[in-house]
Amino acid sequence: MKKIWISIVGVVVVIGLIFLGFTQLNKSTASSSSSKKTITIGTTGTSFPTSYKKGNKLVGFDVDLINKAAKDLGYKTKWVTGEYDGLLEDLDQSKVDTVANDVAITPEREQKYTFSTPYNIEETAIAVNKDSSYKTIHDLDGKTVSTGAASNNTDNLKKYDPKIKLKTFDARDEFYEALLAGHVDGTVDTRNNLNAIIKAKGYNWRVVSGTAATVKIALPFLKNAHGKKLNKAFSKEITKLKNNGTVSKLSEKYFGYDVTKAEK
Repeated sequence: MKKIWISIVGVVVVIGLIFLGFTQLNKSTASSSSSKKTITIGTTGTSFPTSYKKGNKLVGFDVDLINKAAKDLGYKTKWVTGEYDGLLEDLDQSKVDTVANDVAITPEREQKYTFSTPYNIEETAIAVNKDSSYKTIHDLDGKTVSTGAASNNTDNLKKYDPKIKLKTFDARDEFYEALLAGHVDGTVDTRNNLNAIIKAKGYNWRVVSGTAATVKIALPFLKNAHGKKLNKAFSKEITKLKNNGTVSKLSEKYFGYDVTKAEK
């Protein structure tokens, strides 16, 4: 009887150890899964062709490029959408790790953020109705053009030609709509974006001659240890994607030309 009891105890102990082993394995697997790196990225989801929705999928030049960079670096991406003027505020409050939405490097922003290797070059330009008489930016002196409240293009145009009146909107689709509805004489954006949307949407617009400013586009990060670490990794990866032709391929897809050639 004593031997039987010992045997039963032994079996119970063995089963317990096996159960404990499976439990620890499950915990380890769950921990490994949950510990996979995630980067949270802010964007509008309404900024064609850099960040917009195609069906229920978020796509665009900036979105596709940063998704590729993150994947190659072993990061999962979590995209958070909102109005453009609130994206950098989310970064300031660490609600996102960076913003991928045609963010230009400016002296003011460089005081607050550390920027990645640039992946695009943009020119501030104005689109007008095709049948209008405006040919250059200065032809719009005294006229009203629509623009984004938080866009660097707004500041660029103010500095370049203060005689032009600006009507600001929170979202890109709103200031485009202002020109479509005939409420303004022109709309301000980057030349790349304007040419892309005219072609894609068939708008009866044209871009006038002249450039208010030329800026470099990059990812902004906070100037803390976490931000600097991310910046170092993504800068290296963006350089790699520029060198292997990925940036060129994506820019041809979304803008119709190779943005990397503008850097040379």
